[in-house]
Amino acid sequence: MKAQRESHSCHGVMVCIHGQGVLITGEAGMGKSSLALELVSEGHQLVADDVIEVSCSDNQLYGHCPNMLKGLLNSRELGTIDIEKLFGISATVESAPLQYIVELNPNPLPGKLEGQQQTTTLLQQQLPSIRLNPNAAASVSSRLLTWLKMQHQADANLELRRRQAAQMQS
Repeated sequence: MKAQRESHSCHGVMVCIHGQGVLITGEAGMGKSSLALELVSEGHQLVADDVIEVSCSDNQLYGHCPNMLKGLLNSRELGTIDIEKLFGISATVESAPLQYIVELNPNPLPGKLEGQQQTTTLLQQQLPSIRLNPNAAASVSSRLLTWLKMQHQADANLELRRRQAAQMQS
């Protein structure tokens, strides 16, 4: 028997980075579409801008683009951009597995000294998420791509603690 499919619409931008769906959220004017445009210009794919249809099937979330918005990205500075015409058909994808959530927000989470990683629940699924400051010196794109790479490696904070403990025993 096939699992029942749930769905939900949310506001933001979704991109596909190396096959991994990333939902970018944040208040209006935070730079969600600008980040997506930068990622597309670096060779990643746009899934949807403004409205993302999220569904859950067999405990996996998927982000889909409504037909009316397919291939379009709206920038406050540039207006509506036809991504497929400017970057080619491979610059968009109709859907992707949703695996990460990034919130653009200039306010840090309280009490965090070792990164802003957390989890966010969407359609009863826990997803790794992070809050990034759109006004920080390093580009949001470089920090996002670094965080995604870090998701597949050992925790560097644990390595630092191991080294500190070894130093104290010397």
